[in-house]
Amino acid sequence: MNATAVACLLCLCASTILLTGCEAIQQASREETAARIDESIAAYRTAATKVRLGDSKEQVLELLQPTQFPLQSNEIKPPEAFPTQTAAGDPSLVEIHFFRSSRHPDEAGTDRQGLPLPDNFTPYIFTDGVLTGIGWTDVLSLRMRKPDHPPRPQADLCQQMGPLAGCF
Repeated sequence: MNATAVACLLCLCASTILLTGCEAIQQASREETAARIDESIAAYRTAATKVRLGDSKEQVLELLQPTQFPLQSNEIKPPEAFPTQTAAGDPSLVEIHFFRSSRHPDEAGTDRQGLPLPDNFTPYIFTDGVLTGIGWTDVLSLRMRKPDHPPRPQADLCQQMGPLAGCF
């Protein structure tokens, strides 16, 4: 066997060993991530039993936010807020905070950006600083009051499309 063949064989063996080592490191990293997320979820589940509808936002966040501290930014879902109105027309604020409450075992439940899917979280809905709902059913059943703006007059089809609508 010539020196070139031996060198190629040694390079091939070294590459195989390095790639195997890289895969082992990646697997260990995935396992560490899964364990960290699972610990956070377990802490959340314990703390969530102390939360009741009608609690203040401060009380709820004081209990639940510490359970999320071990999570990295790509493992959480940021809160959302939007202004609305009460039935009487008074201004109101709805805030939704999301807490990591589950994990897909294979972590395949991510979106295109690699962020966890919404079903890994439990939403907590606060209306004017008071807990008014927990869970996706409550999010879906939020009833928003439409602003009391007068409707804009609809232009007739001929004004909107002219000759395209057959109007000449």
